[in-house]
Parts: sequence; C-alpha cells; structure tokens
Amino acid sequence: MCILTTKVLPKTQQQQQQHQQAHYDDLFHLLAARLRSSSSPSSPTTSSSSSPDTGIWEARQETPHQGAYLHVSRFNWRDFNMNGIHLETYVLDKQIKSKEAVVALHCESEWPLEFRRKFVPQITERIRGRLEGWSCYREYGVWKLMGNDDVSNRMMSVCEVGVPFGASPDETMERIERQLRRLMTLRADIDDVIDNCLHNDTEQENSSTLVLTKEQVRKNDGLEDRPLWTVIDGYVVDCTEFAKFHPGGLRKILATDEKETGWTGEEFGFSLTRGSNAHFPKTGRVFQEGMRKFDKRQSQVVVNFGKDGGGAITILGKLLL
Repeated sequence: MCILTTKVLPKTQQQQQQHQQAHYDDLFHLLAARLRSSSSPSSPTTSSSSSPDTGIWEARQETPHQGAYLHVSRFNWRDFNMNGIHLETYVLDKQIKSKEAVVALHCESEWPLEFRRKFVPQITERIRGRLEGWSCYREYGVWKLMGNDDVSNRMMSVCEVGVPFGASPDETMERIERQLRRLMTLRADIDDVIDNCLHNDTEQENSSTLVLTKEQVRKNDGLEDRPLWTVIDGYVVDCTEFAKFHPGGLRKILATDEKETGWTGEEFGFSLTRGSNAHFPKTGRVFQEGMRKFDKRQSQVVVNFGKDGGGAITILGKLLL
C-alpha cells in the first residue's frame, strides 16, 4: 500500500464524493478512446474481430462506450467476446469501497481447458521475474501470481495487482494506465507461449527462454510500449522501469549496447564490474550477486539496487554470442 507523504486533508463532503462510479465510467471511456485512437501498429487501437493483424491492439468495454471495465488484447488472443486472453482493468462498486482498482492478465473459456492448463504455468514462469521487479515500485501496488482457475473452469487468472487509489480519480487512472502498459510490454512473451502451447513445445519453451539473441534485444528497445532490454556482463536484463528513474533516461540506457560504451570494445559489451563503467562498486557487487543467483536457479532474477541506486532490473537470460 502506498504511504502518501503529503499532508492529509480532512474528508469534506466534496472529497468523499470524488471517487464515484460515474467519475470512473467517464475516465474509462476516455482511456478506451485513447487506446482506440492510437495510429501506431505497436500501440493500442481499434481492431475489428475480422482483422488478421496481430500487431494491432484491441480495446473493448463491458458495455459499449460505458462502464469502468476494459479489456485490452490482440487478434490472436481470441478475446472477441471478452472471454479469451486479455489484459483487464476495472473500477466497480467493490473497488470504490476498498479504494483499490484491479489490473490483471486472464485466460478464459474461448481457449480449451487443456490449452489453459498449459498456458497459465508457462506464462507464469516466463514473466515471474518482471512482476517481482515491478513490485519494487510499491506506490502502484504489489503484483501477485495467481495461476488458478475458478470452480466452473471458465477463467484462469495469471496475475493481478490491486492499484491503490490516488488522491483523485485522475491520479488513480494514471496509476491504472501505468500498470496496464506494463502488462502490454509482455505481449511478445504471451504470443510466444500461445505458439508453444498450440504446438506442444513445452520443453523447448523452458530451455529457450534462458538464452536470448542480439536480435531479440534490439527489438525490445523501449519504444511504442515495447519493454526495454539491454545487456550487462553478458546477461540480458529488462530495465523498462529502471530507465524511467535513471538520470540519463532511455537514450542513456540504450547507449550501453553500443560498442563504444562497453569495456570489450564490441557491441553488447557493457559491464558493471570491469572497465571504465565499473565506477560504482556497490552496484557491481549487487549485480554480481544477481548473476550468481541466476546461474544457480536457471530462472529470472530481480536485481534491486535500492531507491538510491535507481530501482530494480530483471535478469532474463544470457546473451547468445
């Protein structure tokens, strides 16, 4: 739960009425409109259920153009009737009472039960490290891996977060949208796992995610809702959230993969422990410990440099040389 440092004002009648359903219905309508109006193929937009372009995002509401309930998905996720794979967010009566919105990733009954029982554990393992990293920024809520289905087997919930309300509906919506866009950076992982489940390639999925290619790193450049990956000491890391708090921002982080920056003089040669960039010994030690954990566990590892160190990154795998 986020602890606000600003002065807490007495709850006047006007303040008590701020977080009303009508406010959130209107704000969700505006959020859906923003997603639908985006012209970039890599950003959310409208898409009819007949569109075959899997690069386009789809945004749907429970009631057309009304209600604080929204699904965001892609064509191949089969959410045409709001019962496929989708990113979901809502603020209804229960959320207004608890002052906590919901953002989640679901896989529902449009997909056969056998598929869902494969998909949920595979995507859970694939994204576990990144969810742990996102939870380091607690003012937006702590992510939980669910991995279970309801008694009717209609839905399987992969993960969700309770987003604490802000001081106003506008601030709450900013927090909701940030968490929603974090989930949107997982689209390549979701697409890969769908393909693996359809082709029954479980063993290949489990092994291939630990070794990543230079082309995969280049594609995840932090632009247009893509995650930001870079290479440190031969390990591929997700630093999407870290870049938002780094003084140099996205441009500085991307420069770490250039051959002029790394200690080896080659592309993807950046190091926190060797060469001219090893000037923060504590940072280097923390990352070395993360590398050791990754090598021991053979799974994603969150490396938290602390608030003063810029936050957290996630080791995703090793770079294929």
